Amino acid sequence: MPALSDIYLIINILALLGPLLLSFDKKVAFYKNWVRFIPAFFTMGIIYLPWDIIFTYMMFWGFNPDYLVGISLFYLPIEEWMFFFIIPYCFLFIYECVIAYFPNTLKKTYLPAYFFIGVAISQAYYGGTYSTTNFYVVCIALVVVYKFLNQAFWWSYLITLFPFLIFNGILTGSFTPDPIVWYSSEVFSNVRIFTIPAEDFIYLLGMMLLCFRGWNMRLYPSDFDERK
Repeated sequence: MPALSDIYLIINILALLGPLLLSFDKKVAFYKNWVRFIPAFFTMGIIYLPWDIIFTYMMFWGFNPDYLVGISLFYLPIEEWMFFFIIPYCFLFIYECVIAYFPNTLKKTYLPAYFFIGVAISQAYYGGTYSTTNFYVVCIALVVVYKFLNQAFWWSYLITLFPFLIFNGILTGSFTPDPIVWYSSEVFSNVRIFTIPAEDFIYLLGMMLLCFRGWNMRLYPSDFDERK
């Protein structure tokens, strides 16, 4: 039986296991695109890694040491560093599956962006410092990626929400006596979906937008993610 301190680590491994094994599926052949993960990770990480370090230091959120192996770097446990590799990998794998099986989803669409901006505005209005920061960052990400948004991106984000609800639910205390990750009520809106702060859904969107931009590193919108 795994130790309590291994839970966050096990969650990370389970989240990665399926997409990693299926990366060798012949139709998707995601493994052939592993090199493209490098710019995708850094495009996202240049914003969200300092973000996570700074806000952890400021105690906007924190990590329950009872559920951690005890290795940290720049205030973040090793499990959180793994999170920043695994979540983008899983999202981009889902994105490639969507366009492999449903190529028509490469058509551009922008309408969902306005919905999420509205959600982010409401969080900023009712929330605190973190909610407002979350709003500004996702708006910047949407501006950077806006011309390139397609149906496949939005479907991939929606599909990602299903495992996100499970794994983030575990992290925020849905199935454990205490949350693995705790949040300061002073800087959030304190609106939750189950045990997950509503801001996390916008946080996830911002991460995925920047990953999407780095994954498809093109100069012109007309060339963006064209499939020959």
